[in-house]
Amino acid sequence: MKKALFIIGILAILISMPAMTAIQLSEKSTKFTVPETIKPQPDSEYDGTFIGGVGFVYRQDGEWQFDTHAYIVGVYKGGNYVRVFSWIYNLDEERIGSMWFISGNYILVGQISDMNESKLPIVGFLFFNEQYFIGRIMSLFGPAPHIWGEYTPN
Repeated sequence: MKKALFIIGILAILISMPAMTAIQLSEKSTKFTVPETIKPQPDSEYDGTFIGGVGFVYRQDGEWQFDTHAYIVGVYKGGNYVRVFSWIYNLDEERIGSMWFISGNYILVGQISDMNESKLPIVGFLFFNEQYFIGRIMSLFGPAPHIWGEYTPN
Protein backbone atom coordinates (compact mmCIF):
# COMPACT_ATOMS: atom_id res chain seq x y z
CA MET A 1 0.00 0.00 0.00
CA LYS A 2 2.87 2.36 0.82
CA LYS A 3 4.45 1.72 -2.59
CA ALA A 4 1.19 2.47 -4.37
CA LEU A 5 0.75 5.74 -2.46
CA PHE A 6 4.36 6.63 -3.19
CA ILE A 7 3.88 6.04 -6.93
CA ILE A 8 0.64 8.06 -6.94
CA GLY A 9 2.42 10.92 -5.14
CA ILE A 10 5.31 10.91 -7.62
CA LEU A 11 2.81 10.80 -10.48
CA ALA A 12 1.03 13.88 -9.12
CA ILE A 13 4.34 15.74 -9.00
CA LEU A 14 5.22 14.75 -12.56
CA ILE A 15 1.82 15.80 -13.89
CA SER A 16 2.17 19.20 -12.30
CA MET A 17 5.43 19.87 -14.15
CA PRO A 18 4.64 22.71 -16.55
CA ALA A 19 7.55 21.85 -18.86
CA MET A 20 5.85 18.69 -20.08
CA THR A 21 2.49 20.31 -20.67
CA ALA A 22 4.14 23.14 -22.57
CA ILE A 23 5.58 20.83 -25.25
CA GLN A 24 3.89 21.48 -28.58
CA LEU A 25 4.77 18.61 -30.82
CA SER A 26 5.00 19.23 -34.51
CA GLU A 27 6.52 17.40 -37.42
CA LYS A 28 9.44 19.82 -37.40
CA SER A 29 10.18 19.38 -33.70
CA THR A 30 10.01 15.57 -33.53
CA LYS A 31 12.37 14.64 -36.39
CA PHE A 32 11.51 11.07 -35.53
CA THR A 33 12.09 8.21 -37.95
CA VAL A 34 11.54 4.51 -37.39
CA PRO A 35 13.17 1.83 -39.54
CA GLU A 36 10.83 0.39 -42.19
CA THR A 37 11.29 -3.13 -40.84
CA ILE A 38 9.42 -2.41 -37.60
CA LYS A 39 6.59 -0.16 -38.80
CA PRO A 40 3.17 -1.28 -37.52
CA GLN A 41 0.63 -3.01 -39.72
CA PRO A 42 -2.99 -1.81 -39.56
CA ASP A 43 -5.38 -4.24 -37.85
CA SER A 44 -9.15 -3.98 -38.31
CA GLU A 45 -9.71 -4.99 -34.67
CA TYR A 46 -8.04 -1.77 -33.50
CA ASP A 47 -8.68 1.92 -34.19
CA GLY A 48 -5.15 2.72 -35.33
CA THR A 49 -1.41 2.21 -35.13
CA PHE A 50 1.44 4.23 -33.69
CA ILE A 51 5.22 4.49 -33.76
CA GLY A 52 7.33 6.22 -31.20
CA GLY A 53 10.34 6.36 -29.00
CA VAL A 54 11.31 5.70 -25.41
CA GLY A 55 13.99 7.86 -23.86
CA PHE A 56 14.32 11.39 -22.59
CA VAL A 57 13.07 14.73 -23.85
CA TYR A 58 14.91 17.90 -22.94
CA ARG A 59 15.36 21.44 -24.21
CA GLN A 60 18.73 22.60 -25.49
CA ASP A 61 19.45 25.92 -27.21
CA GLY A 62 15.74 26.63 -27.56
CA GLU A 63 15.03 23.33 -29.37
CA TRP A 64 13.42 20.17 -28.03
CA GLN A 65 15.83 17.22 -28.15
CA PHE A 66 14.70 13.57 -28.22
CA ASP A 67 17.26 11.13 -26.78
CA THR A 68 15.89 7.81 -28.10
CA HIS A 69 16.85 4.59 -26.28
CA ALA A 70 14.23 2.28 -27.84
CA TYR A 71 11.34 2.25 -30.32
CA ILE A 72 7.72 1.44 -29.52
CA VAL A 73 5.43 0.15 -32.24
CA GLY A 74 1.85 -0.87 -31.67
CA VAL A 75 -1.90 -0.52 -31.90
CA TYR A 76 -4.57 1.32 -29.93
CA LYS A 77 -8.30 1.10 -29.44
CA GLY A 78 -10.33 4.13 -28.39
CA GLY A 79 -13.48 4.57 -26.36
CA ASN A 80 -14.02 5.86 -22.85
CA TYR A 81 -10.53 4.57 -22.10
CA VAL A 82 -7.77 4.19 -24.66
CA ARG A 83 -6.27 0.69 -24.67
CA VAL A 84 -2.74 0.42 -26.05
CA PHE A 85 -0.50 -2.55 -26.86
CA SER A 86 3.03 -2.13 -28.18
CA TRP A 87 6.21 -4.03 -28.86
CA ILE A 88 9.48 -2.48 -27.71
CA TYR A 89 12.52 -2.66 -30.00
CA ASN A 90 16.11 -1.68 -29.28
CA LEU A 91 17.99 0.59 -31.66
CA ASP A 92 19.25 -2.51 -33.55
CA GLU A 93 15.60 -3.32 -34.40
CA GLU A 94 15.49 -6.42 -32.16
CA ARG A 95 12.33 -6.96 -30.13
CA ILE A 96 13.18 -6.61 -26.43
CA GLY A 97 9.78 -6.51 -24.76
CA SER A 98 6.20 -5.34 -24.75
CA MET A 99 4.06 -2.76 -23.02
CA TRP A 100 0.33 -2.37 -22.59
CA PHE A 101 -1.70 0.22 -20.75
CA ILE A 102 -5.13 1.72 -20.35
CA SER A 103 -5.34 5.52 -20.42
CA GLY A 104 -8.18 7.73 -19.33
CA ASN A 105 -8.06 11.47 -18.69
CA TYR A 106 -4.31 11.61 -19.34
CA ILE A 107 -3.43 9.02 -16.63
CA LEU A 108 -2.18 5.61 -17.73
CA VAL A 109 -1.90 2.33 -15.85
CA GLY A 110 -0.43 -0.83 -17.34
CA GLN A 111 2.39 -3.30 -17.49
CA ILE A 112 5.78 -3.59 -19.16
CA SER A 113 7.56 -6.90 -19.76
CA ASP A 114 10.76 -8.15 -21.30
CA MET A 115 11.25 -11.20 -23.53
CA ASN A 116 11.85 -13.40 -20.44
CA GLU A 117 8.32 -12.54 -19.25
CA SER A 118 9.60 -10.46 -16.31
CA LYS A 119 6.77 -8.00 -15.70
CA LEU A 120 6.43 -4.71 -13.84
CA PRO A 121 3.41 -2.47 -13.37
CA ILE A 122 3.66 1.05 -14.80
CA VAL A 123 1.83 4.31 -14.17
CA GLY A 124 2.26 7.60 -15.96
CA PHE A 125 0.59 10.26 -18.00
CA LEU A 126 -0.01 10.84 -21.69
CA PHE A 127 -0.83 13.99 -23.66
CA PHE A 128 -1.81 13.95 -27.32
CA ASN A 129 -3.08 16.15 -30.13
CA GLU A 130 -4.42 15.29 -33.59
CA GLN A 131 -1.30 13.42 -34.66
CA TYR A 132 1.33 13.20 -31.91
CA PHE A 133 1.58 11.98 -28.32
CA ILE A 134 4.03 12.47 -25.47
CA GLY A 135 4.08 11.26 -21.90
CA ARG A 136 6.08 9.75 -19.13
CA ILE A 137 5.97 6.31 -17.54
CA MET A 138 7.43 4.96 -14.34
CA SER A 139 7.53 1.75 -12.38
CA LEU A 140 8.73 0.53 -9.02
CA PHE A 141 12.31 0.18 -10.30
CA GLY A 142 14.44 1.97 -12.86
CA PRO A 143 14.24 5.35 -14.55
CA ALA A 144 11.10 7.26 -15.55
CA PRO A 145 11.50 7.64 -19.33
CA HIS A 146 9.42 9.71 -21.69
CA ILE A 147 7.40 8.12 -24.48
CA TRP A 148 6.53 10.03 -27.63
CA GLY A 149 5.56 9.45 -31.19
CA GLU A 150 2.97 9.67 -33.92
CA TYR A 151 -0.30 7.79 -34.24
CA THR A 152 -2.32 7.02 -37.35
CA PRO A 153 -6.05 6.17 -37.24
CA ASN A 154 -7.19 3.29 -39.48
